[in-house]
Amino acid sequence: MADQYQNPYLDSSVFIAWIKGEVVNGVDRKDIADHILGLAEKGSFKINISALTLAEVHKKKGAESPRLEPDEDEMILAYFEHDFFNIIDVTRDIGEHANRLCRQYSLLPADAIHLACALRAKCDVLLAWDDRLSAVDHPQIRTENPRKIGQLNLLESIPEETG
Repeated sequence: MADQYQNPYLDSSVFIAWIKGEVVNGVDRKDIADHILGLAEKGSFKINISALTLAEVHKKKGAESPRLEPDEDEMILAYFEHDFFNIIDVTRDIGEHANRLCRQYSLLPADAIHLACALRAKCDVLLAWDDRLSAVDHPQIRTENPRKIGQLNLLESIPEETG
């Protein structure tokens, strides 16, 4: 496993967790997303997303899940304009590849589009808080839940004074 992300792809679930400040089963998803996005802002890597993400972040998965508020929608759309994002267009080629991935991995169509886009961008990892997507075992890409790996926060690396 790599020490740090080199060319990550972020699923829409990461942005929803970030916007909504999600903490699930004791895992502070917002904090993890802040860390990853902060590294991208500082130039450690670019973040790859699908053009589908621009629409998909409007609503969390599941019929009972709330939609973003209008100000949250505008904030995230403006945020995606930063230079540290690489937006992969959903083309016919991506759609056909996603169709095959649906069958091969029993994915939902939107999840398969994310995987096809990540593969197109030659990402080293696809990060998602989506059990079905993060469980995919693909030979060309790691799929996993986002986490802080390899990169230390400055304050965490300073030893405490004693005495």
